[in-house]
Amino acid sequence: MDDFGFGTQIRKSPYFDATVRWGAQGFSVYNHMYIPRDFGDPEQNFWNLVNTAILCDVGVERQVEIKGPDAARFVQMLTPRDLSKMAVGQCKYVLITNADGGILNDPILLKLAEDQFWLSLADSDILLWAQGVAVHSGLDVSISEPDVSPLQLQGPKSGRSCRRCSVTRFWTCATIGSARWNWTASR
Repeated sequence: MDDFGFGTQIRKSPYFDATVRWGAQGFSVYNHMYIPRDFGDPEQNFWNLVNTAILCDVGVERQVEIKGPDAARFVQMLTPRDLSKMAVGQCKYVLITNADGGILNDPILLKLAEDQFWLSLADSDILLWAQGVAVHSGLDVSISEPDVSPLQLQGPKSGRSCRRCSVTRFWTCATIGSARWNWTASR
């Protein structure tokens, strides 16, 4: 890790120091943040995921919050996916497209309330883009980056790990702020 220069222009997640303590040996930059990319033997890391559980610092998956009386209409403007039946607490995989239909990002959309949504982003500046779209939309929305840093727990024994931490099920709520949207065998 001595070969990696940590600058002040790139943010660290709240879990950064813990990832170093647990053996992170290399980092990449994703969404203007450091993401651990190397914990030693990649084959052992794979088998840990397949057979047990792993906890990953995915604080780099920044959230874009869209809130306000017109939030649902605004979010629908960003994606071609029909969101009309999306329930509070539900997550959906969406494509964010530009005016020509080009894909800008493929986030997970979480509906926290009738007037509040979070986009959990891949690597891009959708926050700035959405703020730009909102300027002339005529819709009553505010767009910001909430101060949250996701963790990802996955693998076949992830449920058991959650129970040990007093998290008895996957849910979406403000107090725990977790959402089940993975596609692995983690149940």
